Amino acid sequence: MTFLVSAKGNDITAWRAARDFATTYRQILLDQVASGNFGTAEELFSKASTTLEKLSEEHDTLTNRLDGILNEISEVKQPSRLKELVNLFYTELYHHMELFRAAPAFYQMSMACLNRVNCTLIRYAMDQLGLFAQRIPEIAILALGPAGRSEFTPFCPLQLMLVHGDTDASGTETLNLFSHILHSGYEEIGLRIDPVVTPRNPAWRGSLVQWKQRCLDGLQKLDDTEVINLLRLADLHALSPNEELGKQLKKTAIPLLQASRPALSNLVSRMISLSNGLSMMGGLKLERRHPDAGLFGLLDHGLLPLSSAITVLTLIKKATSCGSIHRVRELLINSQLDVDLTERILATWHTLHEFLLLRERSFSIGSFNNRSTYLDPEALDETQLNALKGALESVGFIQRQVGSIFTWMGE
Repeated sequence: MTFLVSAKGNDITAWRAARDFATTYRQILLDQVASGNFGTAEELFSKASTTLEKLSEEHDTLTNRLDGILNEISEVKQPSRLKELVNLFYTELYHHMELFRAAPAFYQMSMACLNRVNCTLIRYAMDQLGLFAQRIPEIAILALGPAGRSEFTPFCPLQLMLVHGDTDASGTETLNLFSHILHSGYEEIGLRIDPVVTPRNPAWRGSLVQWKQRCLDGLQKLDDTEVINLLRLADLHALSPNEELGKQLKKTAIPLLQASRPALSNLVSRMISLSNGLSMMGGLKLERRHPDAGLFGLLDHGLLPLSSAITVLTLIKKATSCGSIHRVRELLINSQLDVDLTERILATWHTLHEFLLLRERSFSIGSFNNRSTYLDPEALDETQLNALKGALESVGFIQRQVGSIFTWMGE
């Protein structure tokens, strides 16, 4: 995965990875010609060229369709039609993932969809409020959890919070009503919104002043539950519209978290305690309880420990980017991480998220039973199984490295 740190600029032909890929691809074709099992050289290269052209055309077709659906999402007025468009969008997007195995492209488009959906649902909620909408102060909706790391899929629990400008009692009452309408809107279109971390819950909405005070109080009391909730703010992404208010909250909350050694210790301890899914003998730790017996929990044993490690690095090294990949590359550029660790983190991220997204493709949006986060080892070929185990070994290594970095910083 050297391209992850060597790719600079927008000219893909200048990327070392592009040259490496072209060299490898050419060598495979030459090996096939030499074997004599794939026809003449002219036939083989002609077929390869045709295949690449078709893939390029399909990529252009799919991206044009996705862009068109996003435009429709921005204009729709009713949740029922929005639900149809969201389902259509992700049907096309998972097809793109199946063809090109590009997790970063998937998440980039998925976050674009979430931003459009959020704008549409906010507009819908305001319409439902009628004249009462005039009482609403300036607001911003912020995503936490996977969406806060720019890794949103329609199968992950969508964690949302609300920050607003100063208001009076009538404005507060209207904000409560608005939040309930917004939450219901997300449910109506078939997205899995968290029942607790939602603006519908008063604990997850407030003004900038209120959020700052909550951070100060929580970090002073050091109650485990409060600290864990505050640490959620480390993975925060301001959704459209009005990202600026969300960025102000980030500038307020993140420095407070970074300055609290006990809070960081809490996060590091929980990160280290997460299993990387491999037994002492190197085998996969499979579920024993039905209905998931015999399956491997990709979320618990791979994605969660890796994302936790990246979040720790983000806080202690003071990265400011949104999204796991951008955070890690920022740390490399700022000489906060070396090339070897950076490449290992990003290679692991790509492998695990490719497994997740290809697994999700076989499920229907709205079927929220967590089965999409479990892999059947029996369904994996030898190459896939080795790739999974290699990524999980890297997760354990990354956890240990990040724990050591935190310890050294405290000495």
